Amino acid sequence: FRRVLFRSVSLYRYRQTAMATGWEITLPGLAAMQMDLVDEAFSRLHDIESRLTVYRDESEVSSLNRLQSGVRVPITPDLVEVLGRCLNWWEMTGGAFDVACGRMIKEWGFFKGPASVPRPEAPGIQPEANGMDKVDLDLAEHTFRWKAQGVELNFGCVGKGFAVDAMAGILTTTRVLQAGLVQSGGSSARAWGVCPGEGQGWRVAVRHPWKADAVIAEVLLQDDAIGTSAGSYRHLIHCGRRLPHVLNPATAWPAAGMASVTVLAPEAMMADALSTAFFVLGTQKAGKLIGQFMGVTALFMEESGKIVVIGEHPARFHVCSV
Repeated sequence: FRRVLFRSVSLYRYRQTAMATGWEITLPGLAAMQMDLVDEAFSRLHDIESRLTVYRDESEVSSLNRLQSGVRVPITPDLVEVLGRCLNWWEMTGGAFDVACGRMIKEWGFFKGPASVPRPEAPGIQPEANGMDKVDLDLAEHTFRWKAQGVELNFGCVGKGFAVDAMAGILTTTRVLQAGLVQSGGSSARAWGVCPGEGQGWRVAVRHPWKADAVIAEVLLQDDAIGTSAGSYRHLIHCGRRLPHVLNPATAWPAAGMASVTVLAPEAMMADALSTAFFVLGTQKAGKLIGQFMGVTALFMEESGKIVVIGEHPARFHVCSV
């Protein structure tokens, strides 16, 4: 995203790096306790990264990925919450959203690279090596076990959204910070209150997936969140075609037909999850599904360049000429 401000206003921006991308907290003016809350929010971000990242061998997710099937272990509240919600979205999207495809992601080289098309018989893309149907989560007891051997979790599609929500939760625990925006890497953001110079909410711009500095839409965040999945962030060129890093769990192949999907939702984690699922499903299938999710609107940009907005509040997106 790009923030678009039409008047000269004073905004304070606090930036750090985590999850291999930039993070920013934007607040209007200075207030008592502001720095304490900002420090606490960034501390929470780094704690979440230490649990959810697959790029550190000592993380909680990495330890689960090494766990033998059938062995039940306790997990932290963060993992219980993330896995529980991901299981729900996996069911609601018919498997289009699936965080238990870590082996598939590695096989395509979208983990540490280099990206390449795997052999059809490659073990990491087979159904038995992937899928949330291999997960056994006990929500009451806060425990986890694998039903099959060798399956791996990867929260790359929702980890940023989960952290954005957690940071916003800290920053809004008191009335000290009456407005603000938390964003991560241009793909996930959450806002509350009113930005100075705006009549309502915070104005953000949705970037074009291929054209540098081009904008396909603007939207006012009004105490809600936004998330984008696009084929431009990571991809490979195969037989003259751009193959996005967003994989279709049903085919073990990059999702086809979409250039970018941006979802407006009550929470950043939901926006991230649904933007991934809708990218996999495409405009028509996602359009039939979107009514199941309260407060959700999605902007679809297809590979042809066609832009479609579907959901509860389509007028919230102002589509620009591109």
